[in-house]
Amino acid sequence: MYYVIIDLEWNQYHNPMWTPQNRNGVIMHEEIIQIGAVKTDKTMTPVDTFNIYVRLGGRRRLDRYVKKLTGIDEHMLASGEDFPVAAEMFAEWIKDVDAIFSWGQDDRRVFLNNLSFHNLEAPSCAWYDAQKIYAVQNPDHGAMALKNIAQEAGIRVNLSLHNAMNDAILTSACMAKLDIGMGIHDYDAPRALPVSGLPKPISSARTHRHNSEAEAWNEACASLMHCPRCMKSLTWEEGEKGTMEHFYKQAACPEHGNFLIKGEFLGLKVKTLKLSFYEASPDILAIVDRELAPAQPKKSRRRRRGKAKVDAVAALSGEEMLSKAIGYAAQKHASHLLAPGTSPYIVHPMEVTQIVSTMSDDYAVLSAAVLHDVLALCPEVSADDIRKEFGDHVCELVESANSDGESGEEALTIKLADSLSGMRNLKRQSETLGDKFAEEMGSENLEALGKQMKALERVYAPLRDKPAFKEYKRLVQSVFSKKKS
Repeated sequence: MYYVIIDLEWNQYHNPMWTPQNRNGVIMHEEIIQIGAVKTDKTMTPVDTFNIYVRLGGRRRLDRYVKKLTGIDEHMLASGEDFPVAAEMFAEWIKDVDAIFSWGQDDRRVFLNNLSFHNLEAPSCAWYDAQKIYAVQNPDHGAMALKNIAQEAGIRVNLSLHNAMNDAILTSACMAKLDIGMGIHDYDAPRALPVSGLPKPISSARTHRHNSEAEAWNEACASLMHCPRCMKSLTWEEGEKGTMEHFYKQAACPEHGNFLIKGEFLGLKVKTLKLSFYEASPDILAIVDRELAPAQPKKSRRRRRGKAKVDAVAALSGEEMLSKAIGYAAQKHASHLLAPGTSPYIVHPMEVTQIVSTMSDDYAVLSAAVLHDVLALCPEVSADDIRKEFGDHVCELVESANSDGESGEEALTIKLADSLSGMRNLKRQSETLGDKFAEEMGSENLEALGKQMKALERVYAPLRDKPAFKEYKRLVQSVFSKKKS
């Protein structure tokens, strides 16, 4: 029996204009540039390693933040292999492997997406989240970052991180502290059902943001419709329950049986599809049937005398709501960075909120500004979660701030503040890099981005009297002027 612990490094494509898409419509937001893996026996003793760099396809450029974080440069990638060759070599290397492990679910998602992009088959062995196993066996753990877990386990970290080979070695060292056999058994163990509502899903996944539900659906079908127990594709059953925006559909794995998939389209104009995977047990199917059953009319009752129940959100003062929003956003963005190797992501929504405060003193608007990226970046958070915690108005503002459609003045202030924060960052980059700014950004990319930023001036025109609008317009002119380009 052999196990493989894998880690990946990948290039990132944030702008839809530069994101690779194949002839079948499969979109690749993250392109693998390094595969590192450790093969162990059942006692977690290493027996072999696999390390390969992967060339970028086409004429795509290595993101400079990825280069800085990983230490990988163009010369290292040039010495590597094209992804189909690298994937074939890896598949041959894991022929005798019983299970694959990675720290978190991102590596599995990215690996499957890259395979789908190149029309390659996924490995047949099971793939487990080692982070999840660690959390179950160490309930009092701290932060789940690999370096923190290694330090908690007493493992000396003398390797440079954000290198796929080094991270795979470190993950295998952390896993050696676990009971892997029990972890695999518990992974498939039935979950206790809550008193009401669905239990925590086996796994969940979320597409990137798209201009239509059809595009989000296509990405989900190409990259996310795989058995949560193994790597095999799921077969859909006919029909679904619910609505177009919120549906349930059953699917089957040839090895692990039936699953129930909950699908939620999030956003207004910009669409994201969130999928949650559950066992298709009779108990869970009964919960879904009760959820979708038509509501029965309530019998009228005489109102009892006494103190009326107060809505928890309505009871919050403006200051309390804003404070709660800041704490909520800080918690949800805890693992995010502005860019690889840079400041914590919460810095950005706080700057956006500060800019909004120069245009509005409404606490609902300020709270929505703090939360404006939570839906887009945190797959575990839905619009219903925002509505439950902060009310309908804040939820509507957050959704509107993430849409490409027309927005009211309140949502428009958040959009303007978001764009101004981005322009301030670009201005800092241009001043730091000087003449190398255009080279680092790419002249074509810089020109396209400039057109996009200038076009937004028309969108924000209703706020032309605000200092934030004037600063935004001035920075666009400064960064994207012909002389700068």
